[in-house]
Amino acid sequence: MLEKQHHPSDTVDTSYVDDVGMVQMSTTVSRANTLLKECTGYHLKNCVRLGLTFTALKMELLYCLLLNSKNKNKSLASYPPLRILNPTISAKQQIKYLGVFIDESLTFIHHTTMAATRGYKILGSLSFLRHWSCGIPAHISHHLAMTAILPAMFWVSPAWWTDTPAVSAMLSVTYNTVARWITGLPLIIRTTNFITLAHLPPMAAYLDYLSLRYAICLHFLLTYHTLGPPHSQPNTHSNLPGLHHLYNLSKHLVQSKLEDRTTTSTVPGVAKTTSPHPDKTTWPQQLHEEWLCTIPAQTIVIYTDGSKLENGAVGCGWAIYHCRNQQLHLLEDGCCHLGNRAEMYDTELPVVQEAITTVLTTTATHTLVFVCIDNQAAVDTLQFNESNHESVQRTLEIIDNLQCLGWHLSTVWCPSHFNIRGNDRADTLAKTRASSTVPCRFAFTTKAWLVVQVWM
Repeated sequence: MLEKQHHPSDTVDTSYVDDVGMVQMSTTVSRANTLLKECTGYHLKNCVRLGLTFTALKMELLYCLLLNSKNKNKSLASYPPLRILNPTISAKQQIKYLGVFIDESLTFIHHTTMAATRGYKILGSLSFLRHWSCGIPAHISHHLAMTAILPAMFWVSPAWWTDTPAVSAMLSVTYNTVARWITGLPLIIRTTNFITLAHLPPMAAYLDYLSLRYAICLHFLLTYHTLGPPHSQPNTHSNLPGLHHLYNLSKHLVQSKLEDRTTTSTVPGVAKTTSPHPDKTTWPQQLHEEWLCTIPAQTIVIYTDGSKLENGAVGCGWAIYHCRNQQLHLLEDGCCHLGNRAEMYDTELPVVQEAITTVLTTTATHTLVFVCIDNQAAVDTLQFNESNHESVQRTLEIIDNLQCLGWHLSTVWCPSHFNIRGNDRADTLAKTRASSTVPCRFAFTTKAWLVVQVWM
């Protein structure tokens, strides 16, 4: 906007500028002041052409010094003055920028103190709504905490959160108080108990999740974007916030392998039962119903399927049935969305793991289980796993644990789209889940985290 040519005879541009930050790095304070004054003067001249003015009285200056700097304990009054627009700008111990209190050592202790106070303030305005005998229920208070209290406390947390003891201790007190308000439990209850009952994640894990989610957004930015992805900075302090901390959280997403095929599992494969369907042309529905009449009573039959829509969205679904009196009775079903980058084969193996895990929540125990899969390659992979797929290893480990408990599992090939009840239900769930999920979109704030500061 500042570089745009202004033509008052042709158009009239109305512009509003607020919270402008100038960052200058140098080895000495005097040199940094000189460069900062030149840079600021250049922008002020451009602003005159646009009819914009700066308020000198609102300008703030912050010197960010290294932890081992010899000037760390030096008085701020001893630094050379910085004059911009005639007034002299004095350095401060901390400044507030875009809602974040930035201190000279980037410890953010003062900011976390103010964040905890902000959380207490909002909690105080909502505390009258919650009472052990009357008031709003727990799920409403949980919703208020997640939408009103915690966002105010953890505002732009990827910029300042580093999980240092001083920062964690300051915030954890308020976080625990919010959890106690949600549950309504007395003070004698252990902290870990009422955080679990409040359905809140551990505070450190939640803040790391917010930082990691923002780091993933940065990794997908264009190469010429102003922010850019986080990069390794081996010569910096390990507890620095910002991009350095975001890199440490997200480096495994960039450097590590997506799948580990070097670890060989000793778990045997799943036995494969001869399919009652020789092919897809010999009455598949009738043959499948005749096969169901031959299996023992109390048998569990699982149907899995995946679906990929034209827009690239992929979903998978499963249906679990209990065989009684030669009829199938639905026990439970489920589905999940796998994004827009997966292929059909990618759904066949994870959905088996999800379905078998769901079986553990049913009331059936120590029984025979048939997993009907409409993909022959997936059936063969579960039997031998010659390519050593990591997802197959996890599935086989779950199956091996079930077999040790007395379960008997085997896979069966089942043709798809032939009016087979269980397969059609799994297919419908997969398509519904793939179409109902809104594609993931990264939302970027309109205000970047900039700092008016001088480094040395």
